[in-house]
Amino acid sequence: MVSGAVIAIVCLPAVLTVVWFLEVLAGCVAVRRPTVSPLVRLSAPSHRTTVLVPAHNEGRGILPTIHDTQAQLGPRDSILVVADNCTDDTAAIAKSAGVEVVVRADPVRRGKGYALEFGVRHLRLDPPDVVVIMDADCRLGENALRYMSEQAMANGRPVQSLYLMLAPESAPPGKGVNLFTWRVRNWIRPLGLGLLGLPTQLFGTGMAFPFGLLKDRDLGNNRLAEDCALGIALASTGHPPLFVSEARVHSHFPVSQAGSDSQRQRWEKGHLENIIDLVPGALARSLRDRNFGLAALAIDMAVPPLSLLVLVTVLCAVLGGAAWILGASPAALAIPLLSVLLVGFGTGLAWTTVGRDVLPLRELLRLPLHAIRKLGFYHGIASGKASSSWIRTDRK
Repeated sequence: MVSGAVIAIVCLPAVLTVVWFLEVLAGCVAVRRPTVSPLVRLSAPSHRTTVLVPAHNEGRGILPTIHDTQAQLGPRDSILVVADNCTDDTAAIAKSAGVEVVVRADPVRRGKGYALEFGVRHLRLDPPDVVVIMDADCRLGENALRYMSEQAMANGRPVQSLYLMLAPESAPPGKGVNLFTWRVRNWIRPLGLGLLGLPTQLFGTGMAFPFGLLKDRDLGNNRLAEDCALGIALASTGHPPLFVSEARVHSHFPVSQAGSDSQRQRWEKGHLENIIDLVPGALARSLRDRNFGLAALAIDMAVPPLSLLVLVTVLCAVLGGAAWILGASPAALAIPLLSVLLVGFGTGLAWTTVGRDVLPLRELLRLPLHAIRKLGFYHGIASGKASSSWIRTDRK
């Protein structure tokens, strides 16, 4: 009885580890394969694109994003900034840059989802063909807007660009781990899913949608990871998101450790909330509707952040070892040990593919210690101390 219970406990993390490893393995293969970039027409596109920028207290920080985007607009394209519950001059600065601005003031209903809903409602007055959502602190790579818009229009599906984070010049040591794990989550794993013919999650910025997919959708919520919830909802209706790595968008991690910790805690809290709130229902719907894309998204979403995955697999190995010593089946130890090996091998493979330029080998080898140090981080999330508010990330 005890042996069976322990095996049951260690099996679920093992399954998620296998999912993570297969995505990483496929992603590393995809990175190393020569690819042919999708065609981007040089002539003016026949469709119209609006870039929707939700902004909360961005001030002058929004100008580089606006200027970056203006440089890639076609003759019929436009930018709409939603100045949401701002207490600074975000709206005035955006207007001075020559873009359309709508102001939203609702101190009770706060969150990026509400800002997006407000912007989409405004766009119904003169609907574009494609809406591209950009955070107010992001920058576009070369031809990124055209790649996203063209692919969304051609496929009739949401499109997610390759969204990368960079370290600011004055960043303290230790940012390499964050840069590497971000690349694994937002680059390697989506590439792997694409190679396997599966959809990707949405990452909150650098996203393009045929307007018809958004115009009647209820976006108003205060979820910390509203992007993933939107991807699940669209996949449920037969429109799973498509990853287009040729379109690149980037932002910067905060300089201060406090700002970085606060940002990452919000992200990971949102991820864990979605695992609890969305994954069971999405899996049930996928079985009912035989929706394989939705099932793939739900299973991918169920994989926890890498640091937590490392912690869980190690704890399962300790539990399995103790159970085996007390007489349980060898499988109680073998299963979590295999999980540990897969996490270690997958991490090393990903590092050799996309991590060597940002994470020294000595820091990679200390990744388990980094995960252990995050126990207090996850305790803060579990105890409800992590912020659930939409706040501007400190990048001073």
